[in-house]
Amino acid sequence: MSQKKVDAYKEYKKDRKKNIKKEKRKENLEKGIFVAVACVFVGWFGWSIYHQVTTKPADETSTPTATEFDMTDYMNYVSGLQSGYTE
Repeated sequence: MSQKKVDAYKEYKKDRKKNIKKEKRKENLEKGIFVAVACVFVGWFGWSIYHQVTTKPADETSTPTATEFDMTDYMNYVSGLQSGYTE
């Protein structure tokens, strides 16, 4: 090993307790941030589902309307298809 590496190792060994505490603190902070973000995401997801289930759309409060349309063109087309296969 070079002298530079030996000196760096001695420094690390000398401050080992401080370094271990710092690493643990950093690790715990990262875990805490992850848990906080996960809780926010789960809460938002749950609130969104609850909000969609409990709120009534505006269409349910009004009276339903019927729509009429002419099916004669469609029926003529379908009957034309059926008559073509009977030959």
